[in-house]
Amino acid sequence: MFNRMVRNLAEIRKEFFRLYKPNNIITEILPNETSIIFPIDQKTILKLHEFANCNSIYFKKLNIQINNLDYTSYEGDVNEYYLSAKKYDTNYQPFYPTWILSAFLLALKAKEFEFKEIIDIGAGDGRLPYCGALLQLRSIGIELDTNLTDLQKAIAKKTKIDFEILNTDAAEFDFSALSLTKPIFFVSGLPEMGEMLLENLIEKTKQSNFDSIGIVLLGNTVKRRFMSDSTEYGWGKLLEKYNLKVVDEFDLPTHWTNDTTTLTKYLITQHPYFD
Repeated sequence: MFNRMVRNLAEIRKEFFRLYKPNNIITEILPNETSIIFPIDQKTILKLHEFANCNSIYFKKLNIQINNLDYTSYEGDVNEYYLSAKKYDTNYQPFYPTWILSAFLLALKAKEFEFKEIIDIGAGDGRLPYCGALLQLRSIGIELDTNLTDLQKAIAKKTKIDFEILNTDAAEFDFSALSLTKPIFFVSGLPEMGEMLLENLIEKTKQSNFDSIGIVLLGNTVKRRFMSDSTEYGWGKLLEKYNLKVVDEFDLPTHWTNDTTTLTKYLITQHPYFD
């Protein structure tokens, strides 16, 4: 089911941009009802829409139809939060979120791998921990920017979906304080920005006795002239250094690739102290 929804989302995204040509860089769609294309229960679909409707980054929505199915498009702007995040010296990736439906699929994949906790490092507006909570996973968002954690709290209050919100620097955080059992960490940064964050995460988690651990990385799919590493989507050297094993990979829509034909590569990795 997961792989089919990933493929369907890629096709629907392509049709959406071809048919409707939205103007705003923050643009995404959500299905309005369960279907064979997206076999998500109706209650969950409504909660995904509720996240968008309660999120102040979105200012425009439109009911649309693609391939005879009904969707809602949401458009918005994150410039205020993008500039706010840049004032922090240890912010490795200014706020540009993934699509809400992409966040849900990431949380679904975490559940398929039987992880017990989702920890989103650089949680932004909290869409990934929100989706994890919808799937009954313990979900934790770590975000350095106070403005963004305030937004997360406002969304959680309005939607009545509870997830843990930590306004702190993940590079300095003691993860053992969370009493985690089988966590999966999401690193919000491409290789050129997330390298230090990944190294800090590995060193910090070495100090905790987890039953098993996963790390999700964002991969570069476009080779740049001055890239220091062109293997494994930019992560090859670090994967080798820390003996991380890629166990799954897939492509999903994100807002920072809305103006291109490419999607964002997600790598699910395992660390040596996995079961």
